[in-house]
Amino acid sequence: MKKFAPIITFTLLLITLCAIGIQYCSYTEQAFAADSVALPVLMYHSVLKSRKGTYIVNPSQLEADFKRIIDEGYTAVTSEQVISFVDGKGELPAKPIMITFDDGHYNNMYYALPLLKKYDLHAVLNVIGKFSDFSTSSGDIDNPNYSHVTWDEVAEMSNGRVMEIGSHTYNMHNYKPRFGLSQNYGESDEQYVAALRSDIDKLQKILFEYTGKQCRVLAYPFGKYSTIAENTLVNMGFRMMFTCNEGVSYVTRGKPESLYKLKRINRSGLYDTATVINKIAK
Repeated sequence: MKKFAPIITFTLLLITLCAIGIQYCSYTEQAFAADSVALPVLMYHSVLKSRKGTYIVNPSQLEADFKRIIDEGYTAVTSEQVISFVDGKGELPAKPIMITFDDGHYNNMYYALPLLKKYDLHAVLNVIGKFSDFSTSSGDIDNPNYSHVTWDEVAEMSNGRVMEIGSHTYNMHNYKPRFGLSQNYGESDEQYVAALRSDIDKLQKILFEYTGKQCRVLAYPFGKYSTIAENTLVNMGFRMMFTCNEGVSYVTRGKPESLYKLKRINRSGLYDTATVINKIAK
């Protein structure tokens, strides 16, 4: 029996160490769960009855999405709720989700806003300043097929509790002379930063004039971003930036940088709501 004593002792020690390791892993997972939260972000563009496509859904699809989101236990949160969580000043629900609409299409207000109100959901409307300027000045303001929201409509939505306003730049949603927020060939870092600040600050001033609020959310045009662009936006006071990278991000308490390149799921009109939910769940 004595010759087996060392083996038995070693086995007991191994079991004890494994138990400690399992307990430690459990504590680590609990800490991770408390401080880091999965945040799916849905990305919509146009909402039209007449057609659907990669960047177009019809109102029936949108309503089906909203119903299913609620049925699956998700809670639509605002940017301020997420920022407060990261800053350690608030909590998030068990299954948070963000809903975003890019470009500031009038059809978002016409079709999506009533559905958001109906289902008590929140969303971010990322407007392109140049397009809203044109709709405001031209007076061609109420065609769901091509109009964009006017500044008065932006002000009206901002005063409600359903739609918050984000930036999609003033006039950098272009392929030329630069692709989104990309740095042009031969352009110095100083010139690049000056161009970014000039464009984005122009929209910031307009949004503050009409909403009385400092915009802290931006969606990168075409999802194009860079380290310099990110640093510039942070220095300008932005706290949350959306990309077009497909997937779900984790936001982490005490790590503001976890908000700087948030992934999104593009809601194509070419598939059904079940596919959307599966993409979120992954």
